[in-house]
Amino acid sequence: MRAHLRIALAILALSGTSVAHAQQTKYDGYWWAAESESFKLGFVSGYAMAMTSVSDDAAFRCIATKNGGTLPEKVPSEEVLKACSETPEAVRLDYGHLRIGQFVEGVDQFYKDFRNSNIEIKHAMLYVRDELRATKTDKDLADELARFRQAANK
Repeated sequence: MRAHLRIALAILALSGTSVAHAQQTKYDGYWWAAESESFKLGFVSGYAMAMTSVSDDAAFRCIATKNGGTLPEKVPSEEVLKACSETPEAVRLDYGHLRIGQFVEGVDQFYKDFRNSNIEIKHAMLYVRDELRATKTDKDLADELARFRQAANK
C-alpha cells in the first residue's frame, strides 16, 4: 500500500514538473531556431490556414450583419463580398495567398537579427506577412518592428 502511495506521489510530482515546464515555454526566436525545417513548414502552414479561417469568419459575420444577423441563402453581391473581405478585421487576420516556403525563409531571416530573438512568433509572423505582401511602407514596417522589439524587451 505504501509503495503504491509513493509511486502515485512521484508521478504526481513529475507531472507537475512537466506542466510547469510547458507553461514556461516562450515561443520566440530561440524556440524557432531549435525547430526542424519540417516543423517550421508545418507550423507556418497551420498558422496561416488558421488565421485565414478566422479572417473568413470575420467576413461571414460582416455578411450576416448586412443581412439582418443571418447569412443569406443566396450568394451576396460582389459589392458585399468585397466590402466584407476588406474590413480591417478580415484584412488583419488574412494570411492567405503566400508561399509557405518563402514565409519560413522570411521568419528565419527575421530571427537571424539578434535584436529580434525575444520577439514572440505571432509578431514575427505578422511582420513577415506584411513584408511579403508589400502593402506597408518601409517606415510603417520599421515602426511596427520597433514596437515589437520594445514590447519583447520589457
